[in-house]
Amino acid sequence: MKAQSKQIPMIDRRATFLPETLNEGKRTIDVVWSTGARVKRGGLWTEPFFEELSMKKESVRLDRLNRGAPLLNNHNNWDLNDVIGVVENAAVSGGEGRATVRFSERENVNPIYNDVKTGIIRNISVGYKVHRFEKQEESDGELAVYRAVDWEPMELSFVAIPADAGAQVRNSENVNLCTFITRGDESMTQSTKQEGKAPETKQVPEVDEKKVREEAIAAERTRCQKIKEVVRSVKLEDSLADQMIKDGSSVEKARTLVIEKLAEKQNETETRSTNVATTRDENETRIRGAENAILNRYNSARYQLDDNGRRFRSFSLLDLAREFCEAHGISTRELSKMEVAQRAFHSTSDFPILLADVANKSLRDAYGEAPQTHMAISREVTLSDFKPVSRVQLGDGPELDEVLESGEVTYGTVGEAKEQIQLKTYAKAISLTRKLIINDDLDALARIPALFGRRAREKEADLIWAIITGNPAMADGTALFHADHGNLAASGAAISVTTIGAGRLAMRTQTGLDGAVVNVTPRQLIVPAALETVAEQFLATVIYPESDANSNPFKGSLRPLVEPRLDASSSTAWYLAADPAAIDMIELGRLQGESGPVLETQEGFEIEGMKMKVRIDIGVKAIDYRGFYKNAGA
Repeated sequence: MKAQSKQIPMIDRRATFLPETLNEGKRTIDVVWSTGARVKRGGLWTEPFFEELSMKKESVRLDRLNRGAPLLNNHNNWDLNDVIGVVENAAVSGGEGRATVRFSERENVNPIYNDVKTGIIRNISVGYKVHRFEKQEESDGELAVYRAVDWEPMELSFVAIPADAGAQVRNSENVNLCTFITRGDESMTQSTKQEGKAPETKQVPEVDEKKVREEAIAAERTRCQKIKEVVRSVKLEDSLADQMIKDGSSVEKARTLVIEKLAEKQNETETRSTNVATTRDENETRIRGAENAILNRYNSARYQLDDNGRRFRSFSLLDLAREFCEAHGISTRELSKMEVAQRAFHSTSDFPILLADVANKSLRDAYGEAPQTHMAISREVTLSDFKPVSRVQLGDGPELDEVLESGEVTYGTVGEAKEQIQLKTYAKAISLTRKLIINDDLDALARIPALFGRRAREKEADLIWAIITGNPAMADGTALFHADHGNLAASGAAISVTTIGAGRLAMRTQTGLDGAVVNVTPRQLIVPAALETVAEQFLATVIYPESDANSNPFKGSLRPLVEPRLDASSSTAWYLAADPAAIDMIELGRLQGESGPVLETQEGFEIEGMKMKVRIDIGVKAIDYRGFYKNAGA
């Protein structure tokens, strides 16, 4: 029998959220949006039947949720004021769907947010669209059972009236008791409804918020560390641990996923050994081939054309838009160029994914290739959130005293100083419109994101070198370069054996917080562009002509580091710097799970196309002045 096709409207199901995951600083909370349980449907647009949602990863299209799907007020979508937040990320794992949602900071959203925070609003519903059902052999009474094997979550909503009046906010121990709601048909799971029994009321004890916050932070750090240990113990990639940490996986779930990953790798090995061919989904193959062809046109020297991309090498962007529409059953024969571009953006998710992948690839490549002189005087660290973090600088430890026969061992103390580092967000948005497609404008698609990637790297450098030229105050209230810190020459002088020798002496004789000599060794001679030639000549000189007594002891022991950003502050000042691996100098903090700029996309409503936002979450701070020395120069 030929399969029948029916146009099915967007459906919604009841979900629940996890109250202990509320983050007031970020205004986020975690939700469980589906467990795939069986629900009765029908009565409006088809005969009654039972629906099941397949919770296999390949059955659920998460692109829309992960590209900034809206968090709505009661499924209303006629006005932008109905958007009360955004879905930060979503995943399917362990037979259930989870997501993190973030509330808007608009004033009219605050009442809803406050009611969620205090437990007044507890009910969440997920709106979704089913692309394909499969009829199951088993039946439930006289009703047929259909399983959605290709479906797409569209939005999440806070709702006023759930299907189950007794359903309450759930914690991580009972999230599998999720109930569901349909438009025009209320259905609930047996485990959450007890007929004729009033809901139980319990006395809520007072909570020590500070203690709870500290325990939560400690538990989160332990979770992250344990997950990393599990992944590294079987020699899998750190990116797997980062993803599981970002997804909020527990340690037990992480162990299960690691076992699954190892099984996948074993299956891949067995497949290769028996010469069994493995094929990819055609949609994914089409996207990767088109991406390769576009990048090859943008920069053929860097991006070599492969076999998959060769079939698209003569396609314009408009040709690709037609290709992706036709692949999804959308005829473009009688459509104008503008209409083709519009359909490609809004009728299929594959074409926006292609544009986002190309932009993200050029962005990350340009970011990685940009000059990185600042990394020679800094080290990268990971920060879990946007709160100020104290970096404790320990002292040298107490001096050991001689213990006489039958003598007492005395106690000592360790001094410490604190510097604070805090993340900040830097971002910029761009738009990709229908005109880009029609004009076949590769500059907008690949070159502009590449410029954003390079500028993100330059932003990091700007912030770090601004510390050197701005000479900010440290935690002790004294400037980074100051006579009291012993790292500032008393008078300016040109580069020479004598002046650099004085700087090396100052660094070697630096003392720690407890008075012990630190013995810092200078490794870099930092100069503005105006002194580049002078520095190279000095470090290249072996012996001065006059006598052997004038030999240059710094040849080979110092590396020249030229930074043009220094010229705007002074064209004569030069610096000595230690190796950041030997002593804390400047820290570049990144948000956990991010290694560079992040590209976020959203299909536009006020523009005909899609919006792209490039952001980077970083923080910089000088941690220790002992690794630097400054001379104002001649």
